[in-house]
Amino acid sequence: MDLEPALAFSRYATRILDSLPELREELIATLDRPFDWPSARTAIARLETAEASALATTLRTLRRRVFLHTLARDLTGRALLPEVCEAMTTLADVALRAAVVRHAAELAADHGEPLGGECGEPQQLIVIGMGKLGGGELNVSSDIDLVFVYPEEGETAGPRTLSNREFFDRLGQRVIRALHESTADGYVFRVDMRLRPYGEAGTLTTSFAGLEQYLVTQGRTWERYAWLKARPLTGIRHIELDALITPFVYRRYLDYD
Repeated sequence: MDLEPALAFSRYATRILDSLPELREELIATLDRPFDWPSARTAIARLETAEASALATTLRTLRRRVFLHTLARDLTGRALLPEVCEAMTTLADVALRAAVVRHAAELAADHGEPLGGECGEPQQLIVIGMGKLGGGELNVSSDIDLVFVYPEEGETAGPRTLSNREFFDRLGQRVIRALHESTADGYVFRVDMRLRPYGEAGTLTTSFAGLEQYLVTQGRTWERYAWLKARPLTGIRHIELDALITPFVYRRYLDYD
């Protein structure tokens, strides 16, 4: 199918082109190849030290570019399902990493780096993609299921000290807002945090020790299935996290509930 008749099937694509008419020329020039992620990542990286509002606007514009390009390739028969899922998943990965880097730096400038109480080393927020995001299976209508964890309790090294829990809770709130908040430019992704320990009754972020305690004492059978697709998207110390989750997911003996 040709481009113009294909776009007529999508009111969303029409709205994008009405609000950003300059994307039509870009779309025509790039329609025969998958989305150019290296260039997009480079452009986003330049904004990781810019104002938060500039990053938010750029991420929302990127979303519209990716959706328009992916819809057009799908409707014209140029893209198969794996490419669509990969494009949506990559968009979420790129947006999450950029938001974490930007807002972690902002908080650290005010309160200092969060340090581990045991190791004394800087701590980083690990954003875990669950469900379709973890499995690389996002589609154009998916929200993103996330869990936020950090390695150790402790406190920040700056003059306005925060506990690591407070630091990462604030960071998590800002990351969610950066993606979920609807502005004049739209939103990036709807964010669902209900898969975290204790669900909506739990804290926004959890240390490794807190996560392990929850999984051992409270983890249910359906949560084993949920954690099968878990994929860490940011931070470090992923090997330690995997060593914590694997015994829960692949437990030797199961109590069926």
